[in-house]
Amino acid sequence: MKQGKEVLIVSADADRSTEIKDFVLAMMSDLYPRGSYYENPHDLAFFERVYIQPADAGFFVAEDTNRGGIIGTAAVRMYDRRFPEVEPFLGSGPVCEIVKFYIHPDSRRRGSGGRLYEKAEQFARKVGYSESYLHTSLHLPGGYPFWQSRGYSECYRESENIVHMSKRWNEAD
Repeated sequence: MKQGKEVLIVSADADRSTEIKDFVLAMMSDLYPRGSYYENPHDLAFFERVYIQPADAGFFVAEDTNRGGIIGTAAVRMYDRRFPEVEPFLGSGPVCEIVKFYIHPDSRRRGSGGRLYEKAEQFARKVGYSESYLHTSLHLPGGYPFWQSRGYSECYRESENIVHMSKRWNEAD
């Protein structure tokens, strides 16, 4: 890590839901135009029901141990198959969705995003998902190349700006 920053990746619990919601909404307001995202996302409003209670869902936080506080988030939950255009590209096995993946601008390009993703993927594999799905906006700083570097392939381009991607895991991986 550069600048002596110590980063700890942990599983979130319900007690941190307000802190997590504040971080995620701050990141979203910095990255997306107002009105293009929900300011009270269902998954964050019902954090415990969506991410803590189900055995096949998890929320992970990257913390700066020197300064304290969240510097990144990533969540895994079952993909609800809400985009029919993506279906031809996905397998029939259990598919997770990577959501709420944000890294604070001061912490980008220092390895914490990679470590956070590794934790999320390990969890997804452990609970039995055989594939991962996500969608990203091409305007996000480093987002698309980050996902490509993690083995994700574009499976559907919704618009000039929104790309759907997936990654299958092999038993040998």
